[in-house]
Amino acid sequence: MGARLLLDPMRALASLFLVLLFSVPALGNQAGPHEQGEREAILRELAQWTPSDTLTEKENSRLVSALLAVTLGPFGAHRLYLGTVPKVPIIYGVTFGGFGVLVLIDLGHLLFTRDLTPYRDNDRVFMWAGKRRALTPP
Repeated sequence: MGARLLLDPMRALASLFLVLLFSVPALGNQAGPHEQGEREAILRELAQWTPSDTLTEKENSRLVSALLAVTLGPFGAHRLYLGTVPKVPIIYGVTFGGFGVLVLIDLGHLLFTRDLTPYRDNDRVFMWAGKRRALTPP
């Protein structure tokens, strides 16, 4: 008797689910406030829209690179994530992240620098070092 009472609500929920499942696609084909051409134009615009580099995306890349510096920093994983030439992770791996010093300095820069763009696609081992100035003749 108890099992039968339990099956009736389950059957009712299953049948309600099936009714909703098959009726929802039919609702999309009904006429709405927009003509069919306008609806397709709106869908094309939405398909072409890409979000810009927002603050949350910047903070996500900051968080990911900082976590990589903490966990796999001695092997240069954070530098690979930010983009670099292959020599940099090799140097990090051979020296174990500059004996841990380079990784700690990198982590400080990743956490406390306002803009990370100078560190992206950076081919220098010391990513925080400024660009070399052109030597002037004596």
